[in-house]
Amino acid sequence: MRVQDNDSREFCATVSHYLASLVERRDYLGAVEYFECNRLLLEAIGGSEGGAALHQAAKACLSLADYPKALRIARRAQAMVAETGDNLLLAEIFVTVGEILRNLGESREAEKALRDAESIFRRNDSLEGQSRALNQLAGLFYRQSEYRNALSVLMDAVEIARKLSDKRKLAFMMGNIGRILTFIGDFDQAEKHLKVNLELSEELADGLEAGRAYMSLGYLYLQRAEYTQASQALEEAYRRIIVTNHKRDEAMCLTYIGELQYRMNVLGESQKTLTKALAIAETIDRSGTLAGRVLRHLGELHVRQNNYRTAQRCVARALAIYERTSDKVETGALWKLKGLIAEAAGHDDEGRACLIKAIELLSESDVKFEKADALAVAGNSRLFGVRERMTYLFRAEEWYTRCRIKPRADETARQLEKLGQMSPNPTYSATPKSAGADYITANESIKQFKAQLPMFGRADLSILLVGETGVGKDHLARYYHSVVRPDGPYVAINCASLPETLLESELFGYCKGAFTGADRDKPGLFVTAHRGVLLLDEIGDMPMSLQGKLLGVLQERRVIPLGGTTEVGFDVKLVAATNKDLEAMVAAGTFRRDLYYRLSGHVYRIPSLRERKEDVPLLLAYFMTKRGLLSEGQRVPAELLRQFIDYDWPGNVRELDNTVKRLEVLAGMVAEGDLVELARSIFERGGAATKGTLFDRVEEFERQLIVEALLAANGNKCEAARLLGVHEATVRMKLKRYGVNPSHGAPN
Repeated sequence: MRVQDNDSREFCATVSHYLASLVERRDYLGAVEYFECNRLLLEAIGGSEGGAALHQAAKACLSLADYPKALRIARRAQAMVAETGDNLLLAEIFVTVGEILRNLGESREAEKALRDAESIFRRNDSLEGQSRALNQLAGLFYRQSEYRNALSVLMDAVEIARKLSDKRKLAFMMGNIGRILTFIGDFDQAEKHLKVNLELSEELADGLEAGRAYMSLGYLYLQRAEYTQASQALEEAYRRIIVTNHKRDEAMCLTYIGELQYRMNVLGESQKTLTKALAIAETIDRSGTLAGRVLRHLGELHVRQNNYRTAQRCVARALAIYERTSDKVETGALWKLKGLIAEAAGHDDEGRACLIKAIELLSESDVKFEKADALAVAGNSRLFGVRERMTYLFRAEEWYTRCRIKPRADETARQLEKLGQMSPNPTYSATPKSAGADYITANESIKQFKAQLPMFGRADLSILLVGETGVGKDHLARYYHSVVRPDGPYVAINCASLPETLLESELFGYCKGAFTGADRDKPGLFVTAHRGVLLLDEIGDMPMSLQGKLLGVLQERRVIPLGGTTEVGFDVKLVAATNKDLEAMVAAGTFRRDLYYRLSGHVYRIPSLRERKEDVPLLLAYFMTKRGLLSEGQRVPAELLRQFIDYDWPGNVRELDNTVKRLEVLAGMVAEGDLVELARSIFERGGAATKGTLFDRVEEFERQLIVEALLAANGNKCEAARLLGVHEATVRMKLKRYGVNPSHGAPN
């Protein structure tokens, strides 16, 4: 039975206040001992006062990493306070419960507790409490490598900090946002946020937070392979952190310094630094993730030193820690190390399996540079064939390039070049025989990709071309054909243009009698493209039911026609193309992950025409010369070129070609020198057509068609009607309605 009088409440308040002071001074053992001396009386009194005291005791146990005991006390405090209706204290307890559950690996329960806390704070207009709950929730997502979710939650917390005009909170949030942006590879934005974090921390004279900002900047420079800057930042971070006596941050900073040292090949110093970091981490929590992270880097170091037995012990300990969490990044990195250790021991099958598992785990995370590192390791491993290694290296180079880690991208390119020389000699030409198949460009990215195409062909890598509609995916595939197999067939199919059953029979072929109407054997496109190039256009629109069969065919390089029993072999260079985000489709479950990996030997995103305006003059001259609007070697009129460059080309190269076609149709109907004016009218109409209601836009399009038909018919209404496929009376009526002068197609 609980006692609730003034004396008992005053006693609980005194105990709670003293416990809070001990926790603030970090005398956690003293707090727990004091709590145990008064525990029975506190529980007997109960209420908000008793719950507040138990809450402080739970926080002390949490800091001592005694998570089971911390949870029992916190749950008891939660039950006490829930009966009193003290919502703000209840929300505070939920925050502590969430933190305890997070450390116990109960991620979903932790998320629920923190969301409950945020909800209570919000309903009670406690912006400060709401901000803390959101930050804890972001930390939970961060630990689970759910960086996008963490970033979203932190953005909400930043808005609250701004409303509170709380620079300290804002500095803290900016630091966390910077750290998350670093992990997802957006280094430029990460650096901006971390520098704001540093600036605010310096202004507030917060030495610890400034040290953390320098530490995060050092880690960013480390991953960007800017080692001089990383060294300077980490030295400054350690100098500031050491005076605060904050052991967790000291261990973290030493871990980053140790990683930097082994990346710079200062292995002896790295071992001393990481050993010191591990000793500190183990005093905090021997089986905690901080110790696990240090062990992971010690494992990396020992692999570099060829100390594989020691490395294996470090990795095993770290895996035991991280397998209780949802951290795919650290777990994936550890499986990468397991693969290297198995390879060194001659256990090839185990090594291959470990490296593949590492890549799969890291592919499910947003940490691009860790993913690239694992791909690069696989690409340099003797456990895989040349073709597989080149696939891994191309993908690593792609991710390094996306993250703008130039030193590692360049190193990977050199490894690719060396590996390309190991590829079997091709049985086809390495240079295009036909100049007509060239892909016209001045864009450096496309020129680099074109230069790599012979290597792709030698390695027999499938290519995935990604880009907007009309950007030239088919044309680039044709150019690839002219480079690698100009004497073989070029076959293309649009996977979005056929129903599923017809698409299947077109791809794989069928035997006579396989279905109604199958009156003869028909080879599929894989067989038709034998010793040539096959383009699977709009691959993102292929039905899921057909994706599995396509995967099997690509793996076996053999196909069984519909209605048949005999396998038919084929030898094709495969190109797939899409305007969709296949990675997002894989994440959403609408495209098979294994098929995506099979197709994406090398992924190349063709820039849109608005991103490479340097190509507009070349393309315009090419299309105008092709259609007789320019003589060979003649230059495009400057004003006409300006109009084409100023336009954004939402339809890309295809739209530019169609615009030149329209000029060709009308060119013979205008006086010499009027081509510039005609082009201007086309672009002006195009801009107007994007405005107004649907009815207005339809009318404008109709008026435009009539004007162009009149120009093509030299003002003859009867001929214009024939060109439009309507009665002459309809043309006369529309001319009157739109105020068009039939003599020259201009409005009155």
